[in-house]
Amino acid sequence: MAKHSSDPRLIPLRKPNGDPILTWEDWEAVYEQNQGHFVPNRSAYSIAQFMLEQGGDKYLSARVSQLLPEPVVFQHAIPELEIRFDSYGKGRFHDLGIYGEGHDSGKSLFVGVEAKVDEPFGEVVKDVYARAMARRGAGVSTNLPDRVDDLLALHFPAKPPRMWETRYQLLYATAGTLAARMDMSVLYIIVFRTSAYDPEIGKENERDFMDFMKQTGATDLKGDGNARAYKMTLGGKDLYCVYDYFDLK
Repeated sequence: MAKHSSDPRLIPLRKPNGDPILTWEDWEAVYEQNQGHFVPNRSAYSIAQFMLEQGGDKYLSARVSQLLPEPVVFQHAIPELEIRFDSYGKGRFHDLGIYGEGHDSGKSLFVGVEAKVDEPFGEVVKDVYARAMARRGAGVSTNLPDRVDDLLALHFPAKPPRMWETRYQLLYATAGTLAARMDMSVLYIIVFRTSAYDPEIGKENERDFMDFMKQTGATDLKGDGNARAYKMTLGGKDLYCVYDYFDLK
């Protein structure tokens, strides 16, 4: 039986092709090419549960309204939203992309949501770059070294030594959020503490995020205890970054 949301206040949810998402089956269909990614207690399933059953839009709207200079109004959200941020290939796939506007100013808003349980942020930049250069040296055509070079130049104009130790996923998550080209941009990392959550891995992920904020020179906005919030400037554009937790068991 189809599992409908009973809350009429939820913002419209849409598939990447624009079709409405009204049921669990609708959301799961977004992953029909990658069914192994949509499993209980992991990130893709958890963001669906959060939005369909836990009033996730209201939670995120309240959080983002506290973060920005004015309250915000969410308009619609799209899971697995791809946003191109360069010309080298596939773009950044946001677990959930939310469009909205400032309540008072009408300024456009994009919130790129990265859902986690305890999935890591992937490899460090130096390993991604070394493997890509090895492939190029072996005669394989790849633009990945150029993408990495551009992302490093965007995030680290002063070239700090530890930039190579940052997590590659965070580089393109931030770039892919700004690439929505809205007046206000927020990267919102939400960690779902499900029954499968490993606290030790979770701590490592938070340390990776905090290190990335430090290395990029982001300003600590002092979150409310459960969440950490920062503001960074990339290419002359402001980006707000949040690291938050939500119990989902």
